[in-house]
Amino acid sequence: MSDLLHEKLQLQIVTPEARAFSVACDEVRAPGIGGGFGVRPGHTPFLTLLSAGALSYVAGGREQTYAIAGGFCEVAENRVTVLADFAEEATAIDLAEAVRAHDAAVARMHALQHADQAAFRREAAEVRKAAARVAAAHARR
Repeated sequence: MSDLLHEKLQLQIVTPEARAFSVACDEVRAPGIGGGFGVRPGHTPFLTLLSAGALSYVAGGREQTYAIAGGFCEVAENRVTVLADFAEEATAIDLAEAVRAHDAAVARMHALQHADQAAFRREAAEVRKAAARVAAAHARR
């Protein structure tokens, strides 16, 4: 058990744009499709779908947060790999702008309810992304 206190997790976040972020950390918290979950060194391996929301990690006693919008998370051998549809560091998010973007996306989505289903699904994805940005911006406060 004492060895786990000194082990680190290797977190890697990858998006379709091939932007990758990698850091050694002590803990990862993520929005799973069935609810939020946390990972520390020695965690049991698993694979899960992610929902839109705030993903955070703790390294050296400091917490950092990212907005993510969907994707997958794999935990294995002290590695946490996040394949996200979108990822943005919370410190780069302007909360007021994020709230405006969310409200606008919700309005567009509601206007499409009885229209083209493909357009509605695309707008619903934008709403989830905007909500994740707002959640991450709030989490960093």
